[in-house]
Amino acid sequence: MEIVLQEVAKLSDSTLAFRFVPTGGGHLKFKPGQFYRFKFTDKRGEFERSYSLCNLEDSVVNGEIESNVLDLVISQVEDGRATDLLFNTALGLKATVSGPYGRLVLPHSLPTRMVLIATSVGLAPYLPILRQLEAPLAKNELQLVLLFGIRDESEFLYSKYLSEFEQRHTLNVDLRVCISREPEVTDVSLRKYVSHGYVQSQLNLIDPVAASDLVMLCGNPHMVDACFDYLKNEGFGGKQVIREKYVFARDPIEEPKVQKLTTEQRELIAEKMKKFKS
Repeated sequence: MEIVLQEVAKLSDSTLAFRFVPTGGGHLKFKPGQFYRFKFTDKRGEFERSYSLCNLEDSVVNGEIESNVLDLVISQVEDGRATDLLFNTALGLKATVSGPYGRLVLPHSLPTRMVLIATSVGLAPYLPILRQLEAPLAKNELQLVLLFGIRDESEFLYSKYLSEFEQRHTLNVDLRVCISREPEVTDVSLRKYVSHGYVQSQLNLIDPVAASDLVMLCGNPHMVDACFDYLKNEGFGGKQVIREKYVFARDPIEEPKVQKLTTEQRELIAEKMKKFKS
């Protein structure tokens, strides 16, 4: 499906929100948490990137979202090919998408407690999932812990939405934001959510229980691996932990083309080698 860039909004100095829409006015259907593969074209040609959809405005019906927009949250990557294109483009940029893909989705039957862990833009797939969890949280059918790891206060993406979500379900939602670099938080209203360090250091404080909890991990590969190792030691297996790593894509380096020697070149080399040996 062909899509076109309709809106761009700044979320932080290093993160932008992008909204694409189908050029033909069609719709896409996906489960909250899934991603699409985007094919872009720049001066070097075509290339692909995968991005989770973070649609916040669409309702979830029977476990799926049907929408005419694709909302993305993308952070800058140094020397990144997609960064160079998307962070310097104008509205109207066209691309194609395929999908949806991914297993970072809710199971048919919800557990007693869910733990969603993310770093940076790894938060994106959880945003539509939170919409999906509104009803069971309101009915006191679920306990939810959201651990969000960031480097500094500016990376507290969607802070207003997350704090309001926690306030709507204050008895059933535990929002924790872990800042790894900045020592002080200037926004007083956010301080109650913030601790310092990495998200994996919070795991023992929430006391995960393999028999009743489902954990989702999305974001930095080192965080995902560290948390999974901890959970394995606590008795968690593959069915109780759903993982999705955000790995920076690297385009293949073009190998230099090997030119075939002509018959004359081969004969010349053979003649020179013959003289050298004599």
